[in-house]
Amino acid sequence: MRRRSFLFVVIVSLAAVGWNVVTTRPSGSALAADPQAELAKTRDQLADAQSTQQSLAAALRKQRTELDQLRTRSAALDTQLDTARAELAQVTAEFERVSGLLAAVKVEVAEIEAKLEDLRAQIAKLDDELIALAAEINRRSGELDQREALLQDHLRAAYERSQTSLLEIILSADSLDDATTQVGYLMTVSDQDAVLAEEIRAIREELETRRATLRDGRRELDAARATARDQETALKARRDDLTQLEAQLAALKAAAETKRQQQEAALNDSLAAQGDVQAKIAENERAARAAADLAARLRTQAAAQQAAIEEARRRAAEEAARAAAAARANATSSYGFRWPERSYRVTQEWGPTTFVLEPPYTYGGTYYPHFHAGIDFTAGCGTPIYATGAGVVVASGQPLMPWDSGFGVVVDHGGGRQSWYWHMQARVVVSPGTIVTSNSIIGYEGTTGNSTGCHVHFAINDQGVWENPRAYLP
Repeated sequence: MRRRSFLFVVIVSLAAVGWNVVTTRPSGSALAADPQAELAKTRDQLADAQSTQQSLAAALRKQRTELDQLRTRSAALDTQLDTARAELAQVTAEFERVSGLLAAVKVEVAEIEAKLEDLRAQIAKLDDELIALAAEINRRSGELDQREALLQDHLRAAYERSQTSLLEIILSADSLDDATTQVGYLMTVSDQDAVLAEEIRAIREELETRRATLRDGRRELDAARATARDQETALKARRDDLTQLEAQLAALKAAAETKRQQQEAALNDSLAAQGDVQAKIAENERAARAAADLAARLRTQAAAQQAAIEEARRRAAEEAARAAAAARANATSSYGFRWPERSYRVTQEWGPTTFVLEPPYTYGGTYYPHFHAGIDFTAGCGTPIYATGAGVVVASGQPLMPWDSGFGVVVDHGGGRQSWYWHMQARVVVSPGTIVTSNSIIGYEGTTGNSTGCHVHFAINDQGVWENPRAYLP
């Protein structure tokens, strides 16, 4: 009976050899002096790798957002350039308006250039981080190889030692109880083995995290570089377009100046042919002062007219809802204004002039000896004149008598803004209190008052200042 028990112990002990191959770790100089510290360090490095991945992912998300914004601004810039081209293609394009548009485009170009430069710096920084990340992966891969080799060496040594130690314990034991106790000791897993295995698992997880970060980062950087290259190419084309448009704008300015000089020369020649220049100059100056006084008086009446102005706007909104898209002559500006004649030819622009018949005026703090306070245009005597927008007639007939015998109409549009129409035929068809819209005929083109021929003198008085009507028209 004792012999069978002894044989049973031998069989159990031999079966335990296979278990010892994968669980037993020899103690000795092959292991680190402090395995727990190494495991803690590895876990810290795993946490660092995960933090790096999150930080890089956030940076890449931010970069994608900025690239989307860059594409949006580029598209808006294309729209502005197309608008500038359309303006320049029109003979009547206003120089100040196009100049301001191109100035805004130049600011956009500069901002996009700065944004691209910032993106290039971000790409370079992220590239450096990815290079450092790849180097860290290589270093940690080497450490993983060392840890795995160490564990393999240990298992191999444990296996070899156990072949002799197990038999010696069984054969040399004084009793079955002693043999069982010593065999159980050999089968116990070393604490250092568990620490080393846990460290290897942590390093593998860390490396997988870092490799995923590197892979995603490289893919995103490739896309960012491609987008930056496309935007740089597009920006170069826009710079070329801007240069070309600025050259055309300079030519337009010269042409506009030539046209203005020709208009003023023609007006001066016409005036000289009529004689009594000084008397007419004095009369026009008195009329200008009277117009300013009348504009001030009419502004004080605006509050009483507000309900009628609102009714005019309501009617205008109804008309606009029923109206289809119209040509330029029928287009509406952001103020809701249209040109007073459906077809026309501008004969004199707003602003300082050398035409001696124009009275003096101070605009923007600068005194001008001769200043044309509106725009003159013509389509021929008797052409219908429409209100430029919704409002209420506050003056009609000959409001500037005796200083100016011209027939005209003044419409209040609310908010201290008035539109003036002068040199009409005597058959003015509206009276103070009449509600009008941009489809309302208020008179007919004539040459009454201080006029050199049939035309409409159209002016905008905004808060007591004679402003350029083109800024209010489509």
